[in-house]
Amino acid sequence: MSTISMKERKTKMEAITTKLIIAGILFLLTLVSGVIVSHSSRPYSIGLVTIHKLIAMGTVILIGMIINQLWKTADGKAIIEISVIIITGILFITLIATGALLTREEMQLPEIVIKIHKISPLLAMASSAVSVFLLVNGKS
Repeated sequence: MSTISMKERKTKMEAITTKLIIAGILFLLTLVSGVIVSHSSRPYSIGLVTIHKLIAMGTVILIGMIINQLWKTADGKAIIEISVIIITGILFITLIATGALLTREEMQLPEIVIKIHKISPLLAMASSAVSVFLLVNGKS
Protein backbone atom coordinates (compact mmCIF):
# COMPACT_ATOMS: atom_id res chain seq x y z
CA MET A 1 0.00 0.00 0.00
CA SER A 2 1.49 3.33 -0.99
CA THR A 3 1.38 6.27 1.33
CA ILE A 4 1.37 9.91 0.36
CA SER A 5 3.81 12.42 1.77
CA MET A 6 2.69 15.06 4.24
CA LYS A 7 3.27 17.79 1.64
CA GLU A 8 1.10 16.01 -0.92
CA ARG A 9 -1.58 15.44 1.71
CA LYS A 10 -1.50 19.12 2.72
CA THR A 11 -1.83 20.24 -0.91
CA LYS A 12 -4.75 17.87 -1.47
CA MET A 13 -6.44 19.00 1.74
CA GLU A 14 -6.16 22.67 0.69
CA ALA A 15 -7.86 21.84 -2.62
CA ILE A 16 -10.53 19.90 -0.78
CA THR A 17 -11.08 22.81 1.63
CA THR A 18 -11.71 25.13 -1.30
CA LYS A 19 -14.21 22.65 -2.74
CA LEU A 20 -15.89 22.36 0.66
CA ILE A 21 -16.39 26.12 0.77
CA ILE A 22 -17.89 26.05 -2.72
CA ALA A 23 -20.13 23.10 -1.74
CA GLY A 24 -21.30 25.02 1.33
CA ILE A 25 -22.19 28.05 -0.79
CA LEU A 26 -24.02 25.82 -3.28
CA PHE A 27 -25.86 24.13 -0.42
CA LEU A 28 -27.02 27.52 0.87
CA LEU A 29 -28.10 28.50 -2.66
CA THR A 30 -30.04 25.24 -2.86
CA LEU A 31 -31.80 26.06 0.41
CA VAL A 32 -32.56 29.63 -0.69
CA SER A 33 -33.86 28.53 -4.09
CA GLY A 34 -35.94 25.83 -2.34
CA VAL A 35 -37.54 28.44 -0.09
CA ILE A 36 -38.27 30.60 -3.13
CA VAL A 37 -39.85 27.66 -4.95
CA SER A 38 -41.91 26.69 -1.90
CA HIS A 39 -43.29 30.23 -1.59
CA SER A 40 -44.17 30.48 -5.27
CA SER A 41 -47.68 29.63 -6.35
CA ARG A 42 -48.68 26.28 -7.85
CA PRO A 43 -48.09 25.21 -10.49
CA TYR A 44 -44.44 25.85 -9.75
CA SER A 45 -42.46 27.85 -12.26
CA ILE A 46 -40.46 25.46 -14.42
CA GLY A 47 -37.58 27.93 -14.44
CA LEU A 48 -37.41 28.19 -10.65
CA VAL A 49 -37.68 24.43 -10.17
CA THR A 50 -35.03 23.80 -12.83
CA ILE A 51 -32.60 26.25 -11.22
CA HIS A 52 -33.23 24.67 -7.80
CA LYS A 53 -32.67 21.15 -9.16
CA LEU A 54 -29.52 22.09 -11.08
CA ILE A 55 -27.95 23.77 -8.06
CA ALA A 56 -28.90 20.76 -5.90
CA MET A 57 -27.46 18.25 -8.37
CA GLY A 58 -24.26 20.29 -8.69
CA THR A 59 -23.96 20.33 -4.91
CA VAL A 60 -24.48 16.57 -4.66
CA ILE A 61 -21.91 15.91 -7.40
CA LEU A 62 -19.35 18.22 -5.79
CA ILE A 63 -19.88 16.64 -2.36
CA GLY A 64 -19.45 13.22 -3.96
CA MET A 65 -16.17 14.35 -5.51
CA ILE A 66 -14.99 15.76 -2.18
CA ILE A 67 -15.82 12.59 -0.28
CA ASN A 68 -14.04 10.53 -2.95
CA GLN A 69 -10.92 12.69 -2.66
CA LEU A 70 -11.05 12.58 1.13
CA TRP A 71 -11.47 8.82 1.03
CA LYS A 72 -8.31 8.53 -1.08
CA THR A 73 -6.32 10.71 1.31
CA ALA A 74 -7.70 9.22 4.54
CA ASP A 75 -5.33 7.03 6.52
CA GLY A 76 -7.86 4.59 7.93
CA LYS A 77 -10.95 3.21 6.26
CA ALA A 78 -13.24 2.15 9.05
CA ILE A 79 -16.80 0.93 9.17
CA ILE A 80 -18.01 4.10 10.91
CA GLU A 81 -16.78 6.29 8.04
CA ILE A 82 -18.44 4.04 5.47
CA SER A 83 -21.69 4.01 7.46
CA VAL A 84 -21.84 7.79 7.78
CA ILE A 85 -21.13 8.23 4.06
CA ILE A 86 -23.91 5.75 3.21
CA ILE A 87 -26.32 7.63 5.49
CA THR A 88 -25.34 10.90 3.80
CA GLY A 89 -25.99 9.37 0.38
CA ILE A 90 -29.39 8.06 1.47
CA LEU A 91 -30.34 11.51 2.76
CA PHE A 92 -29.41 13.15 -0.54
CA ILE A 93 -31.35 10.51 -2.48
CA THR A 94 -34.31 11.16 -0.15
CA LEU A 95 -34.09 14.88 -0.94
CA ILE A 96 -34.05 14.23 -4.67
CA ALA A 97 -36.94 11.74 -4.50
CA THR A 98 -39.18 13.90 -2.30
CA GLY A 99 -38.34 16.96 -4.38
CA ALA A 100 -39.40 15.13 -7.53
CA LEU A 101 -42.68 14.10 -5.86
CA LEU A 102 -43.36 17.67 -4.76
CA THR A 103 -43.20 18.98 -8.34
CA ARG A 104 -45.90 16.55 -9.53
CA GLU A 105 -49.16 18.43 -9.98
CA GLU A 106 -51.50 15.47 -10.39
CA MET A 107 -50.53 13.77 -7.14
CA GLN A 108 -52.02 14.52 -3.74
CA LEU A 109 -49.11 13.88 -1.40
CA PRO A 110 -49.26 13.14 2.28
CA GLU A 111 -47.96 15.90 4.54
CA ILE A 112 -45.09 13.62 5.60
CA VAL A 113 -43.44 14.01 2.18
CA ILE A 114 -43.24 17.78 2.64
CA LYS A 115 -41.94 17.38 6.19
CA ILE A 116 -39.28 14.90 5.05
CA HIS A 117 -38.20 17.31 2.31
CA LYS A 118 -37.91 20.13 4.85
CA ILE A 119 -36.00 18.11 7.46
CA SER A 120 -33.68 16.16 5.15
CA PRO A 121 -31.49 19.15 4.14
CA LEU A 122 -30.50 19.75 7.76
CA LEU A 123 -29.81 16.07 8.34
CA ALA A 124 -27.85 15.84 5.08
CA MET A 125 -25.77 18.86 6.04
CA ALA A 126 -25.00 17.41 9.47
CA SER A 127 -24.21 13.98 8.05
CA SER A 128 -21.99 15.54 5.37
CA ALA A 129 -20.11 17.48 8.03
CA VAL A 130 -19.57 14.31 10.09
CA SER A 131 -18.41 12.42 6.96
CA VAL A 132 -15.91 15.12 6.08
CA PHE A 133 -14.71 15.36 9.69
CA LEU A 134 -14.10 11.63 9.91
CA LEU A 135 -12.33 11.47 6.57
CA VAL A 136 -10.17 14.54 7.23
CA ASN A 137 -9.04 13.17 10.55
CA GLY A 138 -8.65 9.63 9.22
CA LYS A 139 -10.10 8.26 12.46
CA SER A 140 -13.13 6.21 13.22
